[in-house]
Amino acid sequence: DTNIHVAYMAQQCLDGYKAPVQHAVKRKAVFDKHILSHSPREVIFTKGQLIQFYYSGAHNTLEAKCKLLPKWSPPHRITER
Repeated sequence: DTNIHVAYMAQQCLDGYKAPVQHAVKRKAVFDKHILSHSPREVIFTKGQLIQFYYSGAHNTLEAKCKLLPKWSPPHRITER
């Protein structure tokens, strides 16, 4: 009987966590759709410009350890096209 109760409580915790995550994913999809409809999809850089890369792998996780990782690369200069 105790094992059933513990399993039930664990499932309730998972269900309680599921709703905010689903809401966050839904809001991100709406935001991304809005941004992509107002900005160009292809950006053309010219030789000599400085650029940075965004590390998107850490962006889509909800792990606390990823909050302290750098999200952008150091500046890189475009050398050729």
